[in-house]
Amino acid sequence: MLAVATAAVKSKNVTCLAPSDCSAGLGCFHSVCGPCATDAACRASPSDVSKHCAHDHTSSVCMDKDVFSPFTSTDFLTAFLAILSTALGSACGLGGGGLLVPIYIVVGGLNPKFAIPLSKATIFGGALATFYGNFRHKHPHASRRPVIDYALAAMMEPPTLIGTIFGVMANTVCPAWLILALLVSLIVFVTRRTLDKANKVGVASSQIAPDHSFQMYASETSGTLLHKTKKPDAVAPSSASLSPTARHDPTNDDDDDDDNDDKNPSSSSSHNTQDSVETQTLLRDEANLFPFKTSVLPLVLGISVIFGQGLLRGGHGATSIVGISCGSPGFWLLILPPVALLAWITYAMAKVLMHRTRVYEANSIEPVQGDVQWTPFLACISFPAHCVLAGIAASLLGIGGGIIQGPIMMEHGILPLVQSATSSYMILFTSSATTIQFVIAGQFPGHLQYDYVLWYAFLGFLGGVLGKTVVEYLIHKSGRMSLVLYFLAVNGVIQVLVMGYIGVLTVIHDVHIGANLGFTSLCDGV
Repeated sequence: MLAVATAAVKSKNVTCLAPSDCSAGLGCFHSVCGPCATDAACRASPSDVSKHCAHDHTSSVCMDKDVFSPFTSTDFLTAFLAILSTALGSACGLGGGGLLVPIYIVVGGLNPKFAIPLSKATIFGGALATFYGNFRHKHPHASRRPVIDYALAAMMEPPTLIGTIFGVMANTVCPAWLILALLVSLIVFVTRRTLDKANKVGVASSQIAPDHSFQMYASETSGTLLHKTKKPDAVAPSSASLSPTARHDPTNDDDDDDDNDDKNPSSSSSHNTQDSVETQTLLRDEANLFPFKTSVLPLVLGISVIFGQGLLRGGHGATSIVGISCGSPGFWLLILPPVALLAWITYAMAKVLMHRTRVYEANSIEPVQGDVQWTPFLACISFPAHCVLAGIAASLLGIGGGIIQGPIMMEHGILPLVQSATSSYMILFTSSATTIQFVIAGQFPGHLQYDYVLWYAFLGFLGGVLGKTVVEYLIHKSGRMSLVLYFLAVNGVIQVLVMGYIGVLTVIHDVHIGANLGFTSLCDGV
């Protein structure tokens, strides 16, 4: 309650038309935001039971009711829509935050201050369900690999987090109308590109199996790939199924081995042994279902850095735990260590990906379909730069990073199932860290708060299970991985409509109450 009261004090005496116009904790009385005296000042109408005026010996603030006291028809409708939104997001590797926040504000009647934390808790639940479902799934064209590309995730997430540092600051400075224009433009562009890619993937699938005789589905229990085809040669075998001799051209091997053995038999033997050991090590690492030390730990470290920076600098409505004020030298200096460490993690994981490509090429192993051929420019500059821009755009425009990270992977030829699973895995880390930060800062509604966290995370989990079950069933029946991309495009269209509608209402409201429509200072209201 103290955190709510502290935030409320900063926004007193602001003009309002309804309690929703005021900061969390304030009521609207005689068209002015201020501390409540009665329940009526906190409620939008006489029938509204979602809020009440809570008093203690130091303050009086408007408090949201606890989840189940009472559980109203509005709560039921909000829960139902939250499950559907999370299901749609989970189907294509997104969190669904672009739909959840408007639902919680418009349908649930929650203040944006609470809608955002609740969306993160819901996204966390959905990502947890999706990760659990994907954990034992295998790559569509390499049964030794998990469908989640852990190394790729560990390379993509750090530069995305770098982008969020600057995107959050830009979001504070930019006016609502500019954010709306950029949001609609970006999602329209991404959706169009996604549809084009989905159509290309769909055409390719039709050419391989025009009569749907080719069915591809990663079994959850065995992790094997089910193939039904009249033309088995149409599908290239994965390198995991090839023996060491089958990975090379036998004719060339005979000639080359004879020549090399005549010239330098000891050197040839040493080189082949080294290649064999290196290859077997790589294939063994690829078969690891959960490579914690090599690929998961760097991602944990990156998320922890951002989490620690948020606590020290303050953020998401919370103040700094060490008293650092916005705009102070310490505030700006705290940007440098996270950026440097995240850049180092990005470079280290880029080297891991380049090593995979090099070993494949050196041993004439046929690349797995959907693998990116990593070069120094692509792994160290181009791909990370795109991820930085994705992080800036996501935090600036208030959308999930997955809606941009997914198309980035798509543009580089990564398979839709791998893209979806990897995006969901990254969302699990970011949403969990953000949810914990919101919990520590006391940014959830109600007196108990934990009931909201658990309830909305549970709704997200149900949505994640539903979305994953539906998309797997459809892919299993049709054999078309392009369905994942169509889900991604549909999600983008819905987000444009919903968030565009909310944005227009926000701009109209700002004009109506005479709010500032220009750029603001980073530390205004802090």
